Amino acid sequence: MATLSVTIPSYDQPEICALHLECIMRSTRLPDEVIIVNDGGDDKLKDLLLKVDRKCRVVYAKIHEDIPWNYTGARNLAVWLSRGDFITMEDTDHLPFPNVYEEALKYLSENPKTDMLRFHTRKKVYKKDALANPIDKLTIIKPDRGTHYDLQMMRREAFLKIKGCDERFSGEYAWGCTDWRRRLDRAKIKCNKVYVSYYVILDGETTSLPRNRSKRNYSLAKQRPGEERIMSPQGILGFTYNYEIL
Repeated sequence: MATLSVTIPSYDQPEICALHLECIMRSTRLPDEVIIVNDGGDDKLKDLLLKVDRKCRVVYAKIHEDIPWNYTGARNLAVWLSRGDFITMEDTDHLPFPNVYEEALKYLSENPKTDMLRFHTRKKVYKKDALANPIDKLTIIKPDRGTHYDLQMMRREAFLKIKGCDERFSGEYAWGCTDWRRRLDRAKIKCNKVYVSYYVILDGETTSLPRNRSKRNYSLAKQRPGEERIMSPQGILGFTYNYEIL
């Protein structure tokens, strides 16, 4: 049977991350492991995760440096520590419905030429509501959000073909996501959508931060020295970390 690893980079949302793990444990198809990377954030995350009734292998990693917007590096580390045939990449504040992994794995097993799935439907809920009520009793805010390009399941060989995320984009909000989409296109990764749901947690009514995806600025973002990008010439994982099995 194919194995599944769920990876979650987390920065200073410990209560939401613990709730995320609880939601995963309610899945109709449990993953074989969950890898949670504390990306230089609050150390109390580990204590909260230990209180969750864990029904599968849970790996907890801590990046020692507090690098702004280092979700590119945190994702590389999570996959580096994983061992599943399929890898699900999730954001801390996106909580999966119970059928997400079952439906996605079914689709990929029936469509062997599809390399990756994006999860399409996101039900908006408020953080205060999510932390105070049972997960199946939350008040959903209309309308739904659509596809999120950092929320996906893919075959391990597809991630290795892309050679991971580019850590030179840490320190720049949204550049890592923009570059990831370009890397998928360049590698001709075949993507599709699956219509399963996540709760997306909101602190309040917010608007997206500005981002500039022009080709000119994309080139400059890769070439500018410094600005808290730390990728070494030797390759990925340009930081120090430790990990353990909870």
